[in-house]
Amino acid sequence: MKLHQYLNPLHGWNDSSAVDKVRVYTRQSFLTLAVAVAVAAMLTSLQNDDYVSMAAQAVCAAATFVIVQRTPAIGGVSKASPRVPLVIMAVSAAVVAFSGEANNMLWAAALATTAVAALIPLRWCLAAAVASAALAAALGRSAIEALVLGLFIAFLACTLQLSAWLLRIVTELDATRDAAAALSVAEERLRFSRDLHDVVGRALSAIAVKSELAATLARRGDDRAAGQMDEVRILAQESMADARKLVRGYRSVDVASELDGARSLLSAAGISTELVGETSVLSERAAEAAAWVVREGVTNILRHSTATYCRIELIDNSIRLTNDHPSPSSGRDDGTGLSGLRERLVAVGGALNTEKTSEEFTLTATLPTSPRKPRTTP
Repeated sequence: MKLHQYLNPLHGWNDSSAVDKVRVYTRQSFLTLAVAVAVAAMLTSLQNDDYVSMAAQAVCAAATFVIVQRTPAIGGVSKASPRVPLVIMAVSAAVVAFSGEANNMLWAAALATTAVAALIPLRWCLAAAVASAALAAALGRSAIEALVLGLFIAFLACTLQLSAWLLRIVTELDATRDAAAALSVAEERLRFSRDLHDVVGRALSAIAVKSELAATLARRGDDRAAGQMDEVRILAQESMADARKLVRGYRSVDVASELDGARSLLSAAGISTELVGETSVLSERAAEAAAWVVREGVTNILRHSTATYCRIELIDNSIRLTNDHPSPSSGRDDGTGLSGLRERLVAVGGALNTEKTSEEFTLTATLPTSPRKPRTTP
């Protein structure tokens, strides 16, 4: 890449991200500073016919230029080691500082600080500023010149360290934003998988139960088999509609409909169902959570028990499902369905608890509270 492209502040600017723009701006600022200092120093040496200092200043500026390119902390893009140019810069800066005019020490300090300040801690930069001022005074410079030299090195080091800190913060913020975006995607995938499990699991359980009942009735020559198959068809159509709404992201559930569906489904499976409480006392937020509890709870009963009785209670802003004859424990924690339901409730301020004995399984969900007025059942 050509020199004018390095010095052009707009090089790679328009097609860069915000972080890349900050990185380019920081790097180009110090590259431009190094070139400007070198040009000013070389012109001064040329006027005084000090060709040795001028050559040393050119070498020092070139080494500083390379070091900045190899320092990621200030936007450097090269991965090469800065050790060799650091040695060259140190030797040439020493030649500049101890030859020619008094201003040469200031030029050397500017170039050396630009190259080194981002590579060492700030406290060492300030210590170097004090040491440089003391050395200048020991070499016979006036107190004003020594003080100016020390303050100049300290100011330039603080400026460079601040720029490096700003670039680091911007980079970390960008990485945090990317991580947050990835986390949002993961959460959305988890939500979608949980909803898909609830929709498909409930539908397949219902279809399996009603299909089995229809097959049994058909073998007996009972005309009710056709009615059961009609219900299977309706369930399949409703499940397809739920799946489409799920994909579109606006599916909601109604607790009254879920309770009616649960009673019908459990009855078809030969499970006596008792409903206690009124849904009208629930807020809209609590009613939606209760609908998910009913859906997953009934699915869990059908899959993991040989129940003959189920009791669904709405009490004190909570819902409880109790069934008999649970399946023996498999030694694992709650399955995917109950785990997903627990996550869903926790996300809206609710909670889920389960109690299991050899004769009974109880699912208790604390529903989220809301200041909204109670909903009314249609």
